[in-house]
Amino acid sequence: MVVLNYNKTKQIHKLMFTFMGLFHEKFLLPFRNEVDCRSDLKKNHIKILNILYHENPKTLTEIGKNLDIEKGSLTALVDFLEEKELIIRAMDPKDRRKSLIYLSPQGKEKMEERIAAFTEQMGESLAVFDAGDIQAFENNLQHVVDFLKKVPV
Repeated sequence: MVVLNYNKTKQIHKLMFTFMGLFHEKFLLPFRNEVDCRSDLKKNHIKILNILYHENPKTLTEIGKNLDIEKGSLTALVDFLEEKELIIRAMDPKDRRKSLIYLSPQGKEKMEERIAAFTEQMGESLAVFDAGDIQAFENNLQHVVDFLKKVPV
């Protein structure tokens, strides 16, 4: 086991927050300004749909942990998505005290449209790079994701 010193840990902290800020600045904000201005969904609604698109179903607790949103706030967001028929809430057959949140067919369709639009915009933004840089970027992102999955909670 490696013991990290303060400066190394501080540098990792800085890099993680820099990455998140740049991702929002370069990709999410321009996309949201272009696409979401015509939608009644807020950014946390979209984040919930995105989580469910990739990992369906989830409990409210799991979604809350993924987004760092308190359960009370999350309930209102989920209620709105349910009213819009973008998600389905069902009892967990293994534990009747819990609800499972599923992406509805309409929610899946909406997310596939958004992902297609986002992918097109991202492709335009990344077109200035050569194929080797793009592949290295993808490989590095995969490494970061794999690494973070191993970090104990």
